[in-house]
Amino acid sequence: MRIVHVHWTGLPVTGGVESHLSAVVGQLGALACEVHAVVGTPHSPGCDYDPALDIGEPFDPGRATALAARCLDADLVHWHNPQWHRPEAVTAVVERLRERRWRGRLVFDLHNIDERPEQWTFLATLPGPLVAHSAFVADEVRRRLPDAEVTVLALALPLEEDPFRLPGAGGTTVLQPSRLTRWKGSHLSLEASLTLLDEGADLHFVHAGTQHLIWPPGIPGSLLERAGAWQEKGRVHFTHYRPQQSWAAIRASDLIIHPTIDRGAHGEPFSLSVAQAVICGRRIIASDSGNLPLLLGDYSAATLVPAGDVHALTGALREAVQQPPVVPTAGDRALARRLRADFATAGRRHLAFYRALAGTA
Repeated sequence: MRIVHVHWTGLPVTGGVESHLSAVVGQLGALACEVHAVVGTPHSPGCDYDPALDIGEPFDPGRATALAARCLDADLVHWHNPQWHRPEAVTAVVERLRERRWRGRLVFDLHNIDERPEQWTFLATLPGPLVAHSAFVADEVRRRLPDAEVTVLALALPLEEDPFRLPGAGGTTVLQPSRLTRWKGSHLSLEASLTLLDEGADLHFVHAGTQHLIWPPGIPGSLLERAGAWQEKGRVHFTHYRPQQSWAAIRASDLIIHPTIDRGAHGEPFSLSVAQAVICGRRIIASDSGNLPLLLGDYSAATLVPAGDVHALTGALREAVQQPPVVPTAGDRALARRLRADFATAGRRHLAFYRALAGTA
């Protein structure tokens, strides 16, 4: 079986679908199939660049035709987030494949979603099943597209670990292991940490994911100026690490904070980093956004706060930094084992789904 994964970017970020893409393609490549990843960002490790997918390039029907030609000998094409990135290219490639009487199957992967009606209208036209990576996303899709075929497939994540040293030493280390963006609540975690530092708390705040930012992060300049003063004092740190280094970074922290701001369909779709924090037995503060309540509902060392509520987040952080280290319960350990097993077996589960879809199981 030959499989092509299509995505707009494959750059190695601290979390998110790019990490999944790298891991699942790697896992599939170790199985009895041929797999390729085609992306729209140059220099993405393990991926082939195709300008038809590059959001910085204007849409070109000729490039869409060339991308379709790359897919003609595939048994299955798995397209990630078609409603977000270059839907016009998706439409053109699908049409070219139909014109060439391609006998393969298409799968469309909804890593994250939002409320915009035009996106749901577009998704309803796609000629293939939909894949979601969490019950939250799957339920949102089924509610809006009741006739759609939706399958939940676990995310993959690199389980290889490389060393990484977090900046700062002494006191409590608070880590936000996500991209530096407003949607991930970076402004909220920064303000809450600065408030505690102003109060005299003995903590270090570390924000990861400061590289590969395609869009402006949307953090207020006044907040960054406040943070700059604490950077000079060695208490606020902005850093970046590769997915394989994320394990060491999370283990080196005392507290993981993940305040994604949206409560609707565009809430946190899964959160690889929060799942990693559960596996590593860290204390967690997260918002009641998207999949986070489902992921953390059975975890004893988690506190959920209302999405977008900086006062609730500050209060939870103030209380959490006074808590002793986490002692995982039997339930916590069982949850950690299940999450790790899901990451490790995602390739096999994807391949079983592909074979069933193609009628070759």
